[in-house]
Formats: sequence, C-alpha cells, structure tokens
Amino acid sequence: NTEERVVEKCTLCEQRIAQGELPACVAQCGGRARFFGDLDKGIDSFEAPWVVDVTEGDPSYDKTEHTRITLKECVQEYKQSDVHHLPDVGNGPGFVYILRDRDWQGEE
Repeated sequence: NTEERVVEKCTLCEQRIAQGELPACVAQCGGRARFFGDLDKGIDSFEAPWVVDVTEGDPSYDKTEHTRITLKECVQEYKQSDVHHLPDVGNGPGFVYILRDRDWQGEE
C-alpha cells in the first residue's frame, strides 16, 4: 500500500477476480504451472491461462489473457499402484509421489 507505506497480505487479486480475471500470480506465471479455483467446487473450477499451440500463436500474456484451460484437462487419473510414500521414521512425512512409467526407488 503506497499511501500507507506498508506491505499488505495477498488478497489473490480480489479486484481482478471480481472482473472475471485470474490473479496476477497465475496469469503471469511463465511456466503455466499455477492454477486458480475453488476447492469446494472441485477440479473443474481450477483454471490457468493457456495457448494450445505456441507455434501458431503468441504466448504473451496479452494474447492468453482470455484463453484458459482447466486443471482437469491437464491431469491424468492415477492408479493406487502409482502412489508411493516415504517411510515414516518418526517425522510423519506428508508427501505423496505419483510415478508412472518409472520404478519407485524408495522403501514403501
């Protein structure tokens, strides 16, 4: 906040969301790795800017501002055999690894 000369917490760009836009962190992510949505509405609500084929178009923000893809369109379903956990050695690890077409190298 430049008027009060203080740093404020992220509001997920509520002013942009109210206008149907994505938060700036999602819209400007160069790796197209961030999605924005409502967990209560499910995976279909998560969206990100997208260019289907960058060889045919301009991948800049101005061109992708209104072109979106949902998270559901990007992820593949997994089987329980694809899910691997680190062994618990008393620290309660919370990471889950989903590996396809690779062999798990750790202990189960």
